[in-house]
Formats: sequence, C-alpha cells, structure tokens
Amino acid sequence: AAAAAAAAAHGRFGGRGRITHVATHASSGSADAGAATPAAGGGGGGGGGPFAFFKTLFAPLDGLWGKIIPMALMFYWMAFANGILDALKDTLVVTAFGGAEQIPYLTVYAVLPASLAFVAIFAKFSARWGREKLFYIMLSFFMAFFALFTLVLYPNADVLHPVALSVQLAAGLPSGLAGGIAVLTNWTYSLFYVSSELWGDVILSLLFWGMANETTRLRDASTIYPLLGVGANVAQASSGALMKWVSISWQPGPHVAPGDVWGLKLRLLMGVVMLCGVGIATTHAYIMHQARRADGGLKAAQDAAAAEKATLEAAAEKAERQAWEKANGGVAQKRKPTGLVDAVQYVMRTPEVLCLATMSIAQGLSSILFQVAWKGQLRMLHPTPEAYSAFMGDVQLASGCVTCVLMLLAPWLFKRLGWAGTLGVTPKAAIVLGWAFFGTSIWVAQGGALATSSLLPFLAWGGALLYVIERAAKFSLFKPAEEMVYITLSEESRTKGKAAVDVLGSQVGKTGGSFLQQGLLLAFGSIVAALPMLMLGHSGIVLMWLWAVKRLDNLHGEELSRFNTEMDEEREGEAKAGKGE
Repeated sequence: AAAAAAAAAHGRFGGRGRITHVATHASSGSADAGAATPAAGGGGGGGGGPFAFFKTLFAPLDGLWGKIIPMALMFYWMAFANGILDALKDTLVVTAFGGAEQIPYLTVYAVLPASLAFVAIFAKFSARWGREKLFYIMLSFFMAFFALFTLVLYPNADVLHPVALSVQLAAGLPSGLAGGIAVLTNWTYSLFYVSSELWGDVILSLLFWGMANETTRLRDASTIYPLLGVGANVAQASSGALMKWVSISWQPGPHVAPGDVWGLKLRLLMGVVMLCGVGIATTHAYIMHQARRADGGLKAAQDAAAAEKATLEAAAEKAERQAWEKANGGVAQKRKPTGLVDAVQYVMRTPEVLCLATMSIAQGLSSILFQVAWKGQLRMLHPTPEAYSAFMGDVQLASGCVTCVLMLLAPWLFKRLGWAGTLGVTPKAAIVLGWAFFGTSIWVAQGGALATSSLLPFLAWGGALLYVIERAAKFSLFKPAEEMVYITLSEESRTKGKAAVDVLGSQVGKTGGSFLQQGLLLAFGSIVAALPMLMLGHSGIVLMWLWAVKRLDNLHGEELSRFNTEMDEEREGEAKAGKGE
C-alpha cells in the first residue's frame, strides 16, 4: 500500500520533481505490522485499557521509530551545540563591545560575506562531491575553527586586539560608527560570532534538512518532520540549563585568578561543543549506512553517477572553452554562471523557491530588527558576561521546553489548521508580539531613561517571551511545513535552491535589517531613539512574509493538503485492515 501511494504521489507531482523512496517496501511492511499491533494487544481504538489514549496518540508513528530516533538524536547534538554557541556569541560580543550596536555591522560586513562563500562552495561542488561528503567537510571546518578559537585566539585576545587603533578611530569618526569600530577591534570575537551564526544556517538548516529530505518520503514527512525537533529542543533546554550552571555555580578552583575564571568556563563549554561534533558525525554515518542498506545501494550508485557526470561535464566545458578561445584568437569565452550566481538565478526563475526565499529573507529581517532592540535592553540589565550568559541560559531552557510542547502538538495542528494555516502561525505570532514589545518599549523610553527604569526587567523578560515563542513556532511549525515543499520539488531545487534559501536567504534578510539599523543609528544616535522606526519596519516586513505564505499556498498548498489527507486516510485504512485481521 505504501509503495502504491508513493507511486501515485510521484505521478501527481510529475514534472516538478520526485519523492525520495528510501526503504519503501521495508517501511511498508513495518507500517502494516505496526498497524496490526493495537488489535493484537486488544487496546486499540475502542478505549479499553489505561494506555488506549497513548496507543491512539502514537499510532501514526508505527513503523517510523527506526527513522525518527536516529534523526532526532542527530538533531539533538546539533541543537545542543547551537544553544551553547548562541549564548556564547551574544555574551562575548554584547558584553565585550559594550552594547548591541555592533551586531548590524557584524551581520553586513562579516556574516553576509561568509554566507556568500558557503553558498558558492555548496552550489559549485554539491553535484561533484555529493551531499554526504560536503557534510563532513563543512562539519570538520567548523570544528577546526572552534578548536582554534578556544585554544589559541581567545587566550591571546588581549595581544591580538588592536585597542590603540580603536581609540584613534573613535576620536575621528561619528559616534554612530562605534559598533563598526568595535567589530574591527575585537576581530577574534567577531570571527567567533560569524562561525556561530553560520552553524545554525549551514549545519542545522542546510545540511540536516538536506539529509532528511534525501531519506524521507513525502507520505511520512507530515508525521516525522514536526517530531524530529523534539530531540533538538530537549537539547536546547538542556544546553540552557548547562549554560546557567556553568555561568553561576561551577567554579574552576580556588587558585584560579578572577580574571581567568570566565576563560576556563568558556573552554569547558567549547569542549562540550567539540563532543557534539563527534556525536553528529557518528549519527550521520549511521543514518546513511542504514539508508544504503534499505535501498540496496541505489542512492550511493546514483550519487556516484551524478558526481561522474558533473566531472565529465566540467571537463567537456573546459575543452569547449579552450577550443573556442583558440578559434577566436585567444579571446576569453564568456562563462556560464556557476556557484553563487547560478544559485541566485535559479531562485529567481523558480516561483516556489522564490516564495521560500522571500519568507526566509523576511524572517531574517524581522528577527534582526527585534533582537538588536531586545539585546540592547538586556545588556543594560546584565552588563557582566556571567549574568548575561545566565539569563540567556534561562531563555534557551524556556525556548526548548515551549518548542517541545509545540512539536508534540504539531501533527494535530497540521490536521486542524492545514498546511498553509500551520505555515502562517509564525509570522502572525511575530507581528502581534512585536507590536506589544516595541509599543511598550517606546512608552517606557518616552517616560525617561530606559536604563534606569524600574520596568527594564519586565521589558527584558517580555522580549525573551517574544524570542521564545517566535523561535518555538519557527522550528516546530514553520520549518517542517516549509521542508515539505522541497520534497515535492526537483533534485536541483532540493540542493541548489535550498542552499540559496537556507543560508543566503536568511543572511540577506539579516543584512537588510542591519543596513536599516545602521542608517537609523547614524540618524538617531542610538537604538532606543530609533525604536518607533524599528517598529514600523518590523511590521511591514512581517506583512511581506505573510504575503509569501499566501502566494506559496496558491502554488502548492492544495496539492500538499490533499496528499496529506490521502495519506491519513490510507493509514486509517491500514489500521482498520490490521484490526480486521
């Protein structure tokens, strides 16, 4: 039945792409066996027995546990490291630089160029090397830099940072450029911020979901994808608890100088990140080994054939170019766009991918506008690295817990709200909570100095609430709904288009927000004075996000909703057949 449904779905989505078939027959047998289990146990849908509710709740997962558990474990390692890196990058940058004004400069002049480089490399070599090899190469790059920062750059930061140059620049430049000067002066912290920011886009978004889309069938995606992040958000919650314990409770020893305590705490946390890297590589190797066993080596053969074809095409193109140049007196032939340019052009000519890119850019824009305002207030409340990182630990813990709850509710929400309704939850939450946060901040700032206001702690926690809810809705509802679109698209869309959307789209959004903030800083002098304009910008961007959701719904929503409904009906039919047997 599963094979027939997958074949029918393949026919429905015909010209736009294929549905990944990994373990079609094996999963079909497992699903059939799982569907018969409740009847054999006697506690199925009729309500007899104390565990009938849980059997009904987990019935859609029968036959899928072998896929869910390894993927969730891999996502756990990635998210645990991401939680630590998120807290550390903000702690180092905001407290060392003396505020959040430097974040827009980091986003534009450091994170964006690095994102462009990653997208260009991925688009150029994905066909030649294959997704799996690129996964290990990129993971190794991140691990190598984090080891270098922990063991060499951070311990010698005082020597490596040109403090005298920053003093000279600050004396001759406008105060609105202080953030840019801080980025240059504290260049080792800036590199760490860039790498930590890219970890989420490259490892969590691009590489993990690329692997998931490669090994998951569309009929299983609406069940598996919302639950995959449960492990990730347990990791986020536990990373927040670890951050708070290390920041407040753990002490390296009585003989350590006070100035060296934070350095040793950072080394401990980065050691945990390195262990997560080992866990990620090991789990990924296991998942791909199981996938190769399930399809009899078909996917590996296809990857090898694609890599050989890419190599031959590159050699043929080179020979053709050399022949053309020889025939035209050495004049260079105009090359076809490759890498970054090709990826961007592909996004622009593919309506579905363009909608996904618009949503990614809008999400990045709205996120950076809110976070700079919130983190500036947080820096006023917690000026020391220990206090700041402890607060961020609480935020990570809350974010993980809320996201886990939403992920457990996600399958029900997909059925209740539909695919498009679920996709729109995140931008709707962002605009409503954004109005509350910015409106309250403007009201408090007009009443006097924000830094000395008795309402500052409430603003900090209110911003944390917006951060937690927006992040939870993004990863539990928005991201799974978005990824379902890729499964119905072509192989090129799932590689080249996805790389541009996940890595470049997000950073282009954050870069646009950063340019806007730089202009506001130069015009108003501070983030607090620019709060009304930030609120207007945030609202307009989220409205653009909602428009892209509606447009994508018009293009693909009906097909996805119909397919999910048919798959639900098929599962119910299999369950009834199992009970009848």
